[in-house]
Amino acid sequence: MGLPPVFMGTTREHYLLLFGAAGVIGLAAGLIGAWLGAYFGARRAVRNASLAQTSNLLTSAQLTPVMQALDAIAVEVERISEGQRFASRMLNDRPAGSLLRGEPRNITPH
Repeated sequence: MGLPPVFMGTTREHYLLLFGAAGVIGLAAGLIGAWLGAYFGARRAVRNASLAQTSNLLTSAQLTPVMQALDAIAVEVERISEGQRFASRMLNDRPAGSLLRGEPRNITPH
């Protein structure tokens, strides 16, 4: 390979054994952690789903004020858009020479 049989006082076989054992321990810990996470996550999902079915009335009671606020916002946005349409119509319908403009002047301080 690339390393001599004895590298800094230890043999290559010692490194292979050490890194192999560390890999097996890491793999086992990851497997156990993933299994526990899936198990407890599934239990929590089932519990939350059953609680959601029982508290359906509470959810609709909480959504009622939000829906009323959304309707009020929609009415206000419609009023604003109507005002913008009116202003643009008034600007388009005015006579062409209605804006009096003076001579252009330089007002910068230099």
